[in-house]
Amino acid sequence: MLLTCPNCRTRYVVPDAAVGPTGRQVRCASCKHSWFQQAPEPEPTEKNMASEGNPAPVEAPSAPSSRAPIEEPSPPPITPPRYERQDAPRRSSFAHEPPFRPRRNPATMWTIAAALFALMLVIGALGIWQSGILEGGVSFAAEQPALEIVLDQQQDRQTLTDGTEYFAASGTIVNSSAIEQRVPPLLVVLKDSQGRAVYSWTMKPPVRSLAPGGKAEFNEAKLDVPRAATELEIGWASEAS
Repeated sequence: MLLTCPNCRTRYVVPDAAVGPTGRQVRCASCKHSWFQQAPEPEPTEKNMASEGNPAPVEAPSAPSSRAPIEEPSPPPITPPRYERQDAPRRSSFAHEPPFRPRRNPATMWTIAAALFALMLVIGALGIWQSGILEGGVSFAAEQPALEIVLDQQQDRQTLTDGTEYFAASGTIVNSSAIEQRVPPLLVVLKDSQGRAVYSWTMKPPVRSLAPGGKAEFNEAKLDVPRAATELEIGWASEAS
């Protein structure tokens, strides 16, 4: 049958079975207008036409026509998939990470560590040596005795006629404790005006031990001492020295 849209006059050729015997609601695919289409009237058959005295019509070949089906309800819109937002762009696994980090050489690191360790040992040894050369009665020995070294106010320093430098270190050892004390060797150090040690020697103790409150004088001379020696310091030396 032929359907004509009452709104835009667009025509459609559809089969009779698409409308049905009772009719149906249809919609124009061009302008979207809807209307109720009645069922098609039954076509006259050859038998009915013969009975009425009408000659049977000659069937003409059907011409091809544009067949437009009745528009079905539109499918629901497809919702695009939702993706989680990523604030930071995803880094490719093949991308290099700038800046390039140089590889560390283990041999170089061990060399630096060994040099720092050696430097610390040297500084420690110098500190111990400097702390040991102190004035009046501070011991260089492993154990400091309860003894006091009192230097004479005037030390004997002179140049002999042959040009030799003569120096004599003198003073008194005092036991100020309440018990007898063993007297260790004495370490005599001569320094220049800048405080640098230029000459030193170990002096044997004048006595082996001192009773409580006891005193012992010492005096020992050396030749060919440096002319730059201007200061005197005496402390306790270890028994091994």
